[in-house]
Amino acid sequence: MADDTKCPWSKLGPENLAYKGMLLDALLTPSCPNDNCRLKNILRLSFDFSHHLLQAHGEEDLWATVLVAVTAREGLGFNRAFILEKVAHANALQGKAALGPPSAEAAAQIWQTLEKGCPSFSEMVRQAKTEMFRSHLSSLARSLYISLDVDHGFSKALEDLDVSCLRQEEEPLLGEIFEKLGVKEIGIVPLGIAPHIHGFLMVDNFVNREPMEQENLQFLKILAVQTSLALQRLNLCKEVEQQKALLIEAERLSALGQLASKVFHEIRNPISAVGGLSRLLLKKDTSQELKLYLETIRREAARLEKVLEDLFEFIRPIELHPEPIGLYRLLQTSLNLLQADFRQAGIHIALDIIGREPIVCVDQEEMRLVFLHLLQNALEAMPEGGVLKIKVRVGEEGLHIEFVDSGVGIPKAYLKRVTEPFFTTKTYGSGLGLSVAKRIVELHGGQLHLQPIKPSGTKAVISLPLEVLCNGG
Repeated sequence: MADDTKCPWSKLGPENLAYKGMLLDALLTPSCPNDNCRLKNILRLSFDFSHHLLQAHGEEDLWATVLVAVTAREGLGFNRAFILEKVAHANALQGKAALGPPSAEAAAQIWQTLEKGCPSFSEMVRQAKTEMFRSHLSSLARSLYISLDVDHGFSKALEDLDVSCLRQEEEPLLGEIFEKLGVKEIGIVPLGIAPHIHGFLMVDNFVNREPMEQENLQFLKILAVQTSLALQRLNLCKEVEQQKALLIEAERLSALGQLASKVFHEIRNPISAVGGLSRLLLKKDTSQELKLYLETIRREAARLEKVLEDLFEFIRPIELHPEPIGLYRLLQTSLNLLQADFRQAGIHIALDIIGREPIVCVDQEEMRLVFLHLLQNALEAMPEGGVLKIKVRVGEEGLHIEFVDSGVGIPKAYLKRVTEPFFTTKTYGSGLGLSVAKRIVELHGGQLHLQPIKPSGTKAVISLPLEVLCNGG
């Protein structure tokens, strides 16, 4: 910082930085005679930083902007900066991106090039977007994994939601992190707005080994707050887009439902009449050639009737009437309906159940329909026989029912679409069975998803919340 008594920033040393009145006076000063005034640089940085945050279209733009602001000489001037993201299903941090020189030798060349080229903030951000995920330093960042279940500086900073300066001698539990980074001091600050913390911004002075200045750490906190607000804006934009897509899908399904209802009522009776008459004529004394024609009519009419049944299941309103029932009993009644078909196809049923029978409070008819759709799919997936494993487990996350077949499997590209209405990979079929099953499971507060298994086959998993259990979880 320049030693200039006319510079308002010189009055704000670390010992009195907390006095808001002096800080406000400094910020409101219209000009400063010192061309190298730190206040001017910080205000210019704040303007460029905020401008780019507002223009960020995704996290990649966001990370590039904050990393440049933290490491640029005109900015906070830290040697290196790292983005650490919160792991989705664990209380831990994982390195995501980084910006800075890989070594002291490279630093001199990089800084000399920047000084000669005098790139703008926008140019540095564009360059950072190509480096922060692909450089040697980004590989180092991805190797960083920090558990938050341990009592160390990151956990305390997360609890206080404040900036911290961590030193190696004071953080024995973070010794491995300091060794990987090759420094004895780091600055950290959480990113996000409680309780939704996205991760951490971490900085160090790997090259010049200068100690962390308190004023720089305070500005680091200000940048982190701005970044957190920008993250929240991005998340809100994503949610709006998702809700928009859901509304469009709801309108599409509503139109399909109205059309399907009309088709169902218009052609159900004629198809039933055709099927019934063909079955009646087959019982008469007719020629063999005519019987072949009648059998074809009967078979195709039956297929159309099945499509109409699926269509009816799809368009009908579902109103749940939950009642307690034993889960194994419910599964057994569903299996009984298709037992002859499984036996004829050469499919063996293997039950994998542990402990007492779960008593579930569900709509029995609707849940039986879900099981029937999944069993029918497994039956059609194993035309040459195989094994269908049904596994039931109760855990802390809820009740899980798995149907694992050894059939031909579902191509990975189709997995996300198989539960969509009217999507099917079969030669014959409406593509509505899994869609109806998914809707029923979701109305019970659960989820239905499918995944491929090796070497072949498909696993269908019904996940229901613990609230459906009447005899505890």
